[in-house]
Amino acid sequence: MSSVPRPRLSRTRIALTMLGVSSLLGLAFLAGRYGLPAATPTIDFPALPLDATASATGDSFSVATGSVGKSSEGFFMLDHDTGLLQCHVLYPRMGRFGASFAANVKEVLPGGGKGGGYLMVTGFADFPGASNQPISSGAVVYVLDSSTGAYACYAVPFDRVAETAGRPQQNALVLIGKGEARQVIERDTLR
Repeated sequence: MSSVPRPRLSRTRIALTMLGVSSLLGLAFLAGRYGLPAATPTIDFPALPLDATASATGDSFSVATGSVGKSSEGFFMLDHDTGLLQCHVLYPRMGRFGASFAANVKEVLPGGGKGGGYLMVTGFADFPGASNQPISSGAVVYVLDSSTGAYACYAVPFDRVAETAGRPQQNALVLIGKGEARQVIERDTLR
């Protein structure tokens, strides 16, 4: 079998290619700078507040972020070994953490920990306002025990009045509900 030799790119050809690419980038910059028509259409997004959440899970810890109040951000941490779920809330006006909430997920999800694992994400719930309601609209955090499929949802009992006054808050996370992802269906009950 004979092999076909590959063409070699000379340094001159590479330099000319790079010059061409940089020239196109320069023209695109100048077109945008001086209001010339763009080659690609632009998309106008409405001026709405952005809300971004993120989560990550490792061997020992899971972390997530989520909106807690109108302008407050919560940082959620879950220790897989101890089951301690914490939420620290950033007070934007003060530029520091001002509230802490915690719960132990092992009380509800006993299968996690060493040899098991957890997954955690945040969401937002608009709870109806009532004087006897311990929680208001805000972040909820979902925790799943990946070894058993059991899950739980907790709400953050965040007090916006305390945040506005700059008062620190410390309380327990409120268990909203729990369930099983792996549900066994009895064939006899389907008949």
